[in-house]
Amino acid sequence: MKDYLNVANSSFLAVLGGLVFLFILSQSTLFLLKAWRRGVHAGIDKEKLKAAIRQSVIFSIIPSLPILISLVAMAPVLGIYFPWIRLSIIGSAPYELMAADVGAKSMGVTGLGAEGYTAAVFANSMWIMSLGIVWGLVIVIFFLNRIQGTISKAKKKDAGWVPIMIGALFAGLLSVFLADVIAPSILQLFADEVGKPVLGLPVLLVSAVSMGFFGILIKKFKMNRLQDFALSFSMVFGMASAVLISL
Repeated sequence: MKDYLNVANSSFLAVLGGLVFLFILSQSTLFLLKAWRRGVHAGIDKEKLKAAIRQSVIFSIIPSLPILISLVAMAPVLGIYFPWIRLSIIGSAPYELMAADVGAKSMGVTGLGAEGYTAAVFANSMWIMSLGIVWGLVIVIFFLNRIQGTISKAKKKDAGWVPIMIGALFAGLLSVFLADVIAPSILQLFADEVGKPVLGLPVLLVSAVSMGFFGILIKKFKMNRLQDFALSFSMVFGMASAVLISL
C-alpha cells in the first residue's frame, strides 16, 4: 500500500522539483535585476533600494510559514517532492489535498494512502492536482481583460452589486473546502464507528477559535506584529489538536 511513497520520494521527482525551484529562482532574480536597474534609472538612491530589498526579504519569510507547515502536513501522504513543486508555484494545501483525494476516489480507492492507493493511483492524483488548477491561469491569460471590462460596466450601473457578487463567489469557494471537512465529520458522528476519533470538525473549530483569538489581540490590544503570525499559529494549533484527539 505504501509502495507509492517510493515513487513520491524518488530521485526523479527530486530532480523535477529542483528544476522548478531553479526556474522560480532565476525568474525572481531576473525581476529583481530589472527592478534595480529601473530604480537606478529613475534616480532612486542605491541605499534606499538596498533597504527595500532587505525589508522585502524579511517580510517574505513570515508569510512563507503557512506554506512550510502545509508541506509538512502533506508530506506523509503525498511525499515530499510533489507537494513541494505544487506549493512552490500556485497550489494551496486545501486544494491539493482535495484534488488528490478526488484522484484516489475516481480510481475506486477510499482516500489518500488508503488500501489500494498504488503508484498508479498516486500518478492519477498528480494529474488531477495539476490539470485541475491550470484553468485559472488559462482564464487569466485569455479572458482577464474581458472579465475586468464586464466588472467595470457593472460598477458603473450599480456600484453596490459588485462587492456582493465577489463576496458570494468567495463564500461559495470557501463552502467547497469546508464541506469536505464538515460533512465527513458529521456522517462519522452518526456512523457506527466506536472508538474512531472525529477529527475534521474539531480541528476546524480549534483553528477558527485560534484565529479569532489572535484577531482580538491584534484589534483590541494593538498587537499588530501578530498579523504576520496569526495564520501560521492557528494552523499549528489545529494540527496539535488533531494529534491530541487521536491519542
